[in-house]
Amino acid sequence: MHKLIWTLSFCLTLPLAADVEDTLNGRFRGAFVVVEVPLASDCAGIYNDNDLTIGGKTTGSGSHRFAAGELARVERVDVKRNRVDVFLDLVEPILVERRDGPFTLYDELECKAQLKVPAKGEGERASVLDTLVTPFDDERSVRGSKLWNGRVRASYPKDYDETLAEYQVWKAAQVNVAVQERIDRAIEEAARFQDQLRSNPEYLAGFAAGMERVRSRYYAGCDGLLSEGFYPDSKSGESGDYRRGYEDGQRLGYNLGLLRRLRGCFVPVG
Repeated sequence: MHKLIWTLSFCLTLPLAADVEDTLNGRFRGAFVVVEVPLASDCAGIYNDNDLTIGGKTTGSGSHRFAAGELARVERVDVKRNRVDVFLDLVEPILVERRDGPFTLYDELECKAQLKVPAKGEGERASVLDTLVTPFDDERSVRGSKLWNGRVRASYPKDYDETLAEYQVWKAAQVNVAVQERIDRAIEEAARFQDQLRSNPEYLAGFAAGMERVRSRYYAGCDGLLSEGFYPDSKSGESGDYRRGYEDGQRLGYNLGLLRRLRGCFVPVG
């Protein structure tokens, strides 16, 4: 009986929660806002959880931290039984430094956060965001507000365009070196079968079947060709000579196909 009463009570709250959600989305969805609590985000395309705790603090596992007063746009609001979730797209991206060879590069990342606010009862859920997320008419109004923390994306270093141009030349040269090294390995692998070809009819039959086996093989794009390995199929139930020939034929066929495709993987330098 108690379980039935609880179930009926829960079902009756659903329309109320839906009404509250519609109201909150009507007010906040798509709005530019100032978030008046700290946030954390990995800036990796997902909405990282930020749980509001006692005292207006937040706990979040995101690797990048943002002070209270962040400028954001509300993607949507979800109302749960005991909390309200507001999904936030931070307006200002961040620059993240990374190294590639001798170059220092910068990636511009968009950041997202999900603020999870505890709330019980329809009235509390309807007003719980009032002191946490302040909406404005437009982005310009937010930037003119004293509530905004003033954070903007860091500037790229001076002469970064020249750095990128130099990097592209260096990167192309690195790619071409890697392609040539892979071609050299494929040639070496293919050449060794000249010494292994036998006059044994069973070996030669297996070799021909192996060559045919890889004739229609799918090859990856250039990036994949530089790193992929090849593992020939084995022919169980056949003689040892046939199996060895079958595997060797696949290896030779694979490397010949690889050579044809690698020649198209060189990139222009400069």
